[in-house]
Amino acid sequence: MTRTAVRTEVQIRDEAVSRLEAFEIFVRHAPFAAALVDATFRLSAISPDWIANGLALDVELGDDFRRALVNAEDLDSLQRCMEAGEAFSRYRSIARNGLPPRIWRTEFAAARLPAAQDGEGRTLAVIITARDVSGFAETALKAERDQQRLKMALELDDLMVREYDLRTGEMYCSGTSPELEKWCLFENDPLEIVHPDDRDRMAELVRNRKDGEAQVFEFRLNRNDGVETWVRSVGKKFLGPDGKPDRLVNLFKDVTDRRRQTEAVENLAFLDALTGLPNRAYFQRKFQEAVDASEIMGELFGLIMIDVDHFKDINDTLGHDAGDALLKRLAEMLQTAFRAGDTVARLGGDEFAVILRGLHSEADMMRPVNALQDLLRQPIEHGGRSFSVSASIGAALHGDPDADPSHMIKNADIALYRAKDEGRNRSVVFDPSMRSALEQRIELLRDVRAAITAREFVLYYQPVVDLATNSVSGFEALMRWDHPEQGVLTPDRFMAAFEDQDLSLKLGDLALESALKQMRDWLDQGVEFGRVAVNISAAQFRSGRLAEEVQDRLNRWNVPCDRLTIEVTENVYMGWGSEMVSETVRRLHRAGVMIALDDFGTGYASLANLRQFPIDRLKIDKSFVQNIEDAAIVKAVITLGSSMGMKVVAEGVEDRAQLDALAGYGCDQIQGYHFSRPMPAAAVPTYLARFEA
Repeated sequence: MTRTAVRTEVQIRDEAVSRLEAFEIFVRHAPFAAALVDATFRLSAISPDWIANGLALDVELGDDFRRALVNAEDLDSLQRCMEAGEAFSRYRSIARNGLPPRIWRTEFAAARLPAAQDGEGRTLAVIITARDVSGFAETALKAERDQQRLKMALELDDLMVREYDLRTGEMYCSGTSPELEKWCLFENDPLEIVHPDDRDRMAELVRNRKDGEAQVFEFRLNRNDGVETWVRSVGKKFLGPDGKPDRLVNLFKDVTDRRRQTEAVENLAFLDALTGLPNRAYFQRKFQEAVDASEIMGELFGLIMIDVDHFKDINDTLGHDAGDALLKRLAEMLQTAFRAGDTVARLGGDEFAVILRGLHSEADMMRPVNALQDLLRQPIEHGGRSFSVSASIGAALHGDPDADPSHMIKNADIALYRAKDEGRNRSVVFDPSMRSALEQRIELLRDVRAAITAREFVLYYQPVVDLATNSVSGFEALMRWDHPEQGVLTPDRFMAAFEDQDLSLKLGDLALESALKQMRDWLDQGVEFGRVAVNISAAQFRSGRLAEEVQDRLNRWNVPCDRLTIEVTENVYMGWGSEMVSETVRRLHRAGVMIALDDFGTGYASLANLRQFPIDRLKIDKSFVQNIEDAAIVKAVITLGSSMGMKVVAEGVEDRAQLDALAGYGCDQIQGYHFSRPMPAAAVPTYLARFEA
């Protein structure tokens, strides 16, 4: 029944008194042993059978019933039943009136004022029943039926009880919920009351049910009026004296409101607000389900981890609204590429994951991955602009019954790291050999962090020689690790640190600060060193304040701007954030800082791109200089640089033949072992003095 009136406190109190009186009358006239204990634990009513069977002990009406419970567990159960409505039952051997012991079943059941009437609901009293179950089966069976009907009646307002005699076909309904009774009765097949969409699931549960075992079902009713109604049903088949089922008892409760509230809460708890995909919490739940299925049934499952390449650059350059649009579009692509039954989740930021159950091979896992990569090649439109995006994907398959499937997440992450290390925009399947490589990388990054704190990183300086004047025009500052055990290490020994965004930023800041400090020292000593070139990483550009930071440091160290050259690689110039990089280098160039494009030819700069940026120096990568077959490329770059007003610097010149060839091509400046290896700062003044002599 739907209640619309709001009851006053007086009405609620009167209702409680009225109901309690009704329970007392019921107990005093009950045809079995029963007692009623009110909310203050006072024994307020007992039945004739309670007295006749000697169950009153030394407690009389009006006394505190807790004194009768010598068993601590009984006392605790009574208190929990009173406070939380928690039912309790126990079998025990009891001797009464000097007779031989018999088996009794005692039960505590809360008599509560319904929650809809007082806001929270409360226990008015506890009904205690005792049944002698050591008698004939028929007597015990009847007593059990009486007790079941009593308990069912305690939730009179919102619970429907249906009892079906399997032998006679007789049906009993409590009549307490006419609306439910209208839809919960069936003639032959019990599944006919179940909504078609839930019928297969319910049929499976019914098939697995054992006789004499209670089972809980939750399903939508098969209503022809279009109203969605969820019911929770507790069903049990009771066995007769011959051991065969003779009764089916079902309790039905309308849980539609609770179900909707639960769904709303789960939407908040388990769905990502931006993409509408399941979130990390839901992913972890479904992953555990996959692990359990793998361990119990040997099911093969796969895990995919996905990261958007250069996502931070997209946010920084195109704005967070573009980043959000990308994540939503990627969510749609994932749902298109993978099966409806796969769990596609957003773990946070630009991290996504997919759980694929019921696989037969690695090919089953990689087929949708390849489909996703095809979808990613399609440009994304946002704000009148079109931009492309790529993703790095790591995959792991659990197919070894002796392996621990809980390692799957780590394995997929390792494969994802490998995809990034190999240049991004690719998919990698985990192989056990990858684990040791990652562990070595993690150990190296940990050592680099410690070395930064211990000030073990220093700058070495390699001279740049001008061929026209045969003089040193400046130096390039190169990072070295002065390792306490392994000696001085070159960057190839700690390259992974430059690929880590946090460490790359720290090492870049350290290089710039150290170079400016050293330039100040040389200026104070009167050392004419020309310019010092410092490499700038993509991580240093991301703050958007690099131009201000460089000029602030130049001012703080009192170093003229025309003493500093910043070197930027092609990939930093042309990758994500190129507009920010371009604006930063323009501001530095206007201030007098020289700009050099490093490792030219190894990235993807075009001639049109070169004209867009203020570039003073074009540095030819040593891989071209040292390969005689690339002579035509070297000549073309030198001609290109000259035609655009740039000086060209050749890196990696190691012998006289290379030097003579470059001079013949018209190269402007040379850098390499032919003149000098990188040297500590203390060796620079002596080197300059000898070179000039």
